[in-house]
Amino acid sequence: MSDWNLPWTGACLCGQVRVRVTEAPVFASACHCRACQKLTGGAYSLSLMLPASGLEVEGETEIGGLHNPVPEHHFCPSCKTWLFTRGIAGGAFVNLRPSLLEDASWVVPYADTGVADRLPGVQSGARVGYPAFPPVEDYAGLMEGYARDGARPA
Repeated sequence: MSDWNLPWTGACLCGQVRVRVTEAPVFASACHCRACQKLTGGAYSLSLMLPASGLEVEGETEIGGLHNPVPEHHFCPSCKTWLFTRGIAGGAFVNLRPSLLEDASWVVPYADTGVADRLPGVQSGARVGYPAFPPVEDYAGLMEGYARDGARPA
């Protein structure tokens, strides 16, 4: 897919951890659940789901958030920026926080998750929404829709 203009680079707030994206995302979402609100300090957590092999990380990270073995929420040990989450779909995917990218101006979520907890007045621009996480059987269709209609970098 040449329309993705890969690779992309980015970093945490202090620059101690750098990332390089080499494979196109398969899905973009905004999670409105209370845990994501607390982890981000914002209205929702914006994520690009990538094949795990498509994310290169330079610098040490630390596990934070709920300190679960799966999923693992990786943070910068210095500035505490939430970077990415490993362990998605048995480790096949990683959820990257696109705000790390040098240019995230194009990122629009395809789906909202956790909308049962969405704060009043918050809109992400997503095409579809789910009260919690989508059922496993919906992901193939969501990924197909994102591949066809999802936002791309200019």
